[in-house]
Amino acid sequence: MLLRLCFTLLILVTFIHPAQAVTPAAMPVLQTVTACGNDVPLKFDVLPATNASPPYSAVMVVHGGGWLGGSRADLHGLLQHLSRMGFVAMSVDYRLAPAARFPAQIEDVKCAVRWLRSQAVEYQINPEKIGAFGVSAGAHLLALAAVTPGRWDSAGGYSGVSSQLRCAVLHAPPLDFPNWWQTADPAIRGPMSPRVMLKSLLGEDFSASAKTYQDASPVSYIPASGKLKNKLPPLLLLQGELDATVPVQQAKDFTKKMKAAGAAVELMTIADADHFAFGSQGRQVSAKIQEFLGACLK
Repeated sequence: MLLRLCFTLLILVTFIHPAQAVTPAAMPVLQTVTACGNDVPLKFDVLPATNASPPYSAVMVVHGGGWLGGSRADLHGLLQHLSRMGFVAMSVDYRLAPAARFPAQIEDVKCAVRWLRSQAVEYQINPEKIGAFGVSAGAHLLALAAVTPGRWDSAGGYSGVSSQLRCAVLHAPPLDFPNWWQTADPAIRGPMSPRVMLKSLLGEDFSASAKTYQDASPVSYIPASGKLKNKLPPLLLLQGELDATVPVQQAKDFTKKMKAAGAAVELMTIADADHFAFGSQGRQVSAKIQEFLGACLK
């Protein structure tokens, strides 16, 4: 519950300003659909675009919660903001740990992209212009989706449809699970403990399952220098320097390796921000996100 409240406040503080207030009658109707999944169908919330003409670009948002909690409903405020920007916006659920172990979560996120692309005619979307915004665990899943084209693409249906994103915004993503486990304080327990989250997601300690930790880490898929030029979607990473849950060094190391490999990636660090908010830089971060999404999706 605490995680859900924090992420909801993050969206409200960052994106919803009094000058941008819109009456409920001015907003399109939120549509809930059921799709993907074999044994456990997933629910997605779709909000049509306003202030734009078709074909629309789309942005899929993926909630945080340590892979243990959270819901598509956590990001409804962000959906409204994206709709006002002229995007079709979709918030997705994915199977949660520990009931569902990795790779269930990345399978669900990739299936959600395939489903949205398969509905391009229904929602008047340009299927080549689907971006994404992820928070924490959701940002990890989008980073992993971005660097693993063609992998984890068979579960949930819509085979033959691409799960490739045009671009993605990633807020506070864990990107290197072995390093995250090894640098975490083992005395920290509870829902904000990296070791608690990782063991719930992957089923075992790092010492017992190092290969799985590597497979679930986006940093593991960065090849040698120059090989990624124009091959992966552009990424914008947002990271607080005071984040006590995901160290800022994870984002710095990932960005450095991605740039060396030729990928289009940008890191915006916020000096006074923790894991849940953007400190004093909320408006600057909002402007950066709008600039980035506008450049890659408009």
